[in-house]
Amino acid sequence: MQGQAGLGDDGFPTATELARRAAGRFAWPVRGDILTRFGIMGSGLRSDGINIAADTDTEVRASAAGQVAYAGDSLPGLGTPVVIVHGDGWVTAYSHLRSTNVRMEQRVTQGQVIGSVGASGGVSQPQVHFEIRYTPAPAERPRPVDPLPLLPR
Repeated sequence: MQGQAGLGDDGFPTATELARRAAGRFAWPVRGDILTRFGIMGSGLRSDGINIAADTDTEVRASAAGQVAYAGDSLPGLGTPVVIVHGDGWVTAYSHLRSTNVRMEQRVTQGQVIGSVGASGGVSQPQVHFEIRYTPAPAERPRPVDPLPLLPR
């Protein structure tokens, strides 16, 4: 697949191509300072998304319309997460929530409140860990991509 426009050596879309495919699709789930950015963090650690600081109980909103694939109990390291499948290979994940307002298989609209900011999952301050994942092939598992270039400025 090397040499095909918009694809990297591994056949996965480049960052520029992902931004083109996502143009206008996603909104911020919550506004606040970025605590952790996407990528390698040192000491062998990696962040598959961004962590956004916000006050406890601030509403967390669906970044795009879709169907809730998971909304549930506390998971080690993630706290209380919500996962939404958006179609066309896109998935978003929200974690460290204090509470959720949605249930599995529920359809949500962009901007719909899906939960509230918390500090679940062992984080030291209220925040939302937000991931965008993408796969060009439905049979493949979606890969984490940097959310910042895909969100409005």
